[in-house]
Amino acid sequence: MMRPLSGRTVFVTRPAGRENPLLNRLRKLGGRAVHTPAIKFKAPASWKKIDAALKRFESFDTVIFTSVTAVDAFMKRAGKRKRPRFVYAIGPATQNAVAALGWKKASTRLDKIRGKNILFPRAEAAREDLPKALRKNGARVVVAPVYRTVGDAAGLSALKKADDWIAFTSASTVQYAVRAVGKEKLSKLRAASIGPITSAALRAAGLEPAVEADPSTGAALASAIAAYCKTESHASLKATLKKALHAAGAIQRAAVNKVKAKRKGGWRANLITEADLAAEQKILDIILARFPRHDFVAEERAPRLGGCDYTWVIDPIDGTTNFAHGYPAYCVSIGLLHRGVALMGGIYDPSRDELFFAQRGKGATLNGKQIRVSNVRRLSESLLITGFAYDRYTKADFYLRIVKTFLKRSHGIRRSGSAALDLAWTAAGRIDGYWEFHLNPWDVAAGRLIMEEAGGRVTDFSGKEWGDLMGWGKQTLATNGRIHNEMLRHLKKA
Repeated sequence: MMRPLSGRTVFVTRPAGRENPLLNRLRKLGGRAVHTPAIKFKAPASWKKIDAALKRFESFDTVIFTSVTAVDAFMKRAGKRKRPRFVYAIGPATQNAVAALGWKKASTRLDKIRGKNILFPRAEAAREDLPKALRKNGARVVVAPVYRTVGDAAGLSALKKADDWIAFTSASTVQYAVRAVGKEKLSKLRAASIGPITSAALRAAGLEPAVEADPSTGAALASAIAAYCKTESHASLKATLKKALHAAGAIQRAAVNKVKAKRKGGWRANLITEADLAAEQKILDIILARFPRHDFVAEERAPRLGGCDYTWVIDPIDGTTNFAHGYPAYCVSIGLLHRGVALMGGIYDPSRDELFFAQRGKGATLNGKQIRVSNVRRLSESLLITGFAYDRYTKADFYLRIVKTFLKRSHGIRRSGSAALDLAWTAAGRIDGYWEFHLNPWDVAAGRLIMEEAGGRVTDFSGKEWGDLMGWGKQTLATNGRIHNEMLRHLKKA
């Protein structure tokens, strides 16, 4: 059975000496754990404050620790001393470190501090929120540095090679990583935070953590990453996709011939209707109710790309111009990607009650029956289909020149007005080849997989496969594979 982090790499920023439990846990979950410490600890610039505090140690009512490092550094300097009346430790790991000294497990509640003398051993440079809050509530606080944090040059250099997850284990690891690696690169990776303070540091740097551990331990951090990366049941994904297709199709059937369309963007034929918005919302409601963390790219709203392994690519009505005029060539198209690779795709044509579906490695179907591309081997014996981008008002002559080329060399050319249906019909063998410029990912994400699983071929006009998702469809050539190279030659000439 595949473990939840199989195929994943997690770069761990925890300083040397503290990394093993987290690395081991990540590896047990199937991940590749790489130790790239962002920080290391050194003695403070001066021991004066802590030494002065230790001389009158018995005068303190309370000692507060906020990190394991502070506990260790304090004990090395303090040696064996009488336990203070109260010890407060923030975070499970810090509590355990204090308990390991033979002291009773420290409380995490700061009650009745007015008039109390509090010693706060900590890092030389740290947030002032806690000391300020304590003083505001009437405590006398001595902040005494017992260590300082510096960047780990070797670890930060290795961190620049990060390409998947980064586990941040303190605010300091965030700050040094941002300086060394840069916000732009880090924003393309998945950030895992060990707790609220680390998450606050990430957000202050303009980075949103994908997960936050609860409680703030290495084990919880590893588990949070694993939960985020878990592989979903294909049966559940398929059922959700089909449910969303049928629900959007029902909205289209109910609204057709009652449509009021308006223009969006600068092109005359780029239309939007209330049904587009309603269908898209319905699709997202269905998907996110079942998979709330999943990402999506949809035609009518800003994408959500938070680094999830699953991305739904949604066109609520492909062929809106047809739909607005009551012309029965429109559909709903939903593709599902896993780690950037098409996993499933569905196209539902409510006018004909035809549902085209494909799952990677399992072929393509139309209403449950297997479909294959055509056997036509020559362009001269083919039926083609095309579409025209919204810039046709300024480039009509260019597009018609290509149409003329293929019109003279085929049985004929059709124009449906729905890119998703053009791909589906080519996959089903009704059409032998299809080309179009300037499509978007939501137009083609489902159709591409249906085409490929039906035995067809999809490339750009140079014969290359598409790259990143947001570039899918800019140039689209989809054929039965047999006439692909012949069509490529004519497109290259054009």
